[in-house]
Amino acid sequence: MIKEIRKGLVVLSLSIGLSACVATAPSSVSESEQSVSIERDEFNGQTWIRTPLFLSRQGFTDTFPVSIAYRALYKDQERVFIQLYVTKKSTEWGFYHTANGQDGTELPFVDVDKQVDANTQLGSVYVDEDFALKLSRDYLSKMSQEDWKIKVYGKRDEGVFVVPKTFTQGFLNKLECYEAGNC
Repeated sequence: MIKEIRKGLVVLSLSIGLSACVATAPSSVSESEQSVSIERDEFNGQTWIRTPLFLSRQGFTDTFPVSIAYRALYKDQERVFIQLYVTKKSTEWGFYHTANGQDGTELPFVDVDKQVDANTQLGSVYVDEDFALKLSRDYLSKMSQEDWKIKVYGKRDEGVFVVPKTFTQGFLNKLECYEAGNC
């Protein structure tokens, strides 16, 4: 019983800590556009277009909170990829490996990083799993039409998170601006 209470407190404090460090996703398209940065590296001919990490929440009782960010890489003015970058913090491994959009489309999965920290006083572990989902330009456009649900599957865990349409539309607008040479 005490172990379950400790685990509950750890999950609560982890959620509060995540919320305190990362802002929630922008509520307007213009706010989303303003958060997007364009970083050009003249030495290697690369340009990164990216948003900061934002907390994706489904209300107070969210059971699968994640932090999300968009990023796109261009090499010599050609788009290399568009990704939705996701960070999941938990007290247990999820070993995530697959994701589907709400329309059933399987999204190409990129395993980015996994980190573990232990709190010996509470007898708990904090797991941080980072992954990215590759998106086509057409799929990004589809996601910008409504708040888009994505389900992530893992060896030990699975869950659904929401990508707000305002967040997606703001990023898409910035991509279009960059590709048209207007940014």
